[in-house]
Amino acid sequence: MTTDRRGFLTSDAHGTTVRFERTYPTTVDDLWAALTDPNRVARWLGPVHGDLRTGGAFELRMGDDVPGGDQNATGEVLACDAPHGFAVSWAFPGEPVTRVEASLRPDGDATVLVLVHSGLTLSAARGYGGGWHASLDLLDDAVAGRPVRPWDKAFEAALPAYREA
Repeated sequence: MTTDRRGFLTSDAHGTTVRFERTYPTTVDDLWAALTDPNRVARWLGPVHGDLRTGGAFELRMGDDVPGGDQNATGEVLACDAPHGFAVSWAFPGEPVTRVEASLRPDGDATVLVLVHSGLTLSAARGYGGGWHASLDLLDDAVAGRPVRPWDKAFEAALPAYREA
């Protein structure tokens, strides 16, 4: 099982990367559905609209469920290997385009999710560290069948771990 729920930030010539490795008490197929089925994604991250196949475009509405909102991420599905992983470009208003990758692997009666968000600035990576941390906590709620906590409270609790010391 995962020993640390925090994400790890690393930097190189291509920018800063946030990497999470979390274990969820479910099957690979169920976790894949939680990450890719629009009805299930809406429960823990926000409504997602578009074509979720390789080459398709999407819009993830993390604020109000309106097109083009200032809290919406957009991108293209760069790769998809169901139920093992996917990669998408990630464009958030006012930020350069980055990349998000997710991979899944079985671990006994559980599934390990590795989420990597790359091409970030260091300051953006700190915010995304807290944001992905909170979102993955909410994913855990959804997969476990618990009520999903409010995102803002989860983010407020997670963000201090990613602030500069």
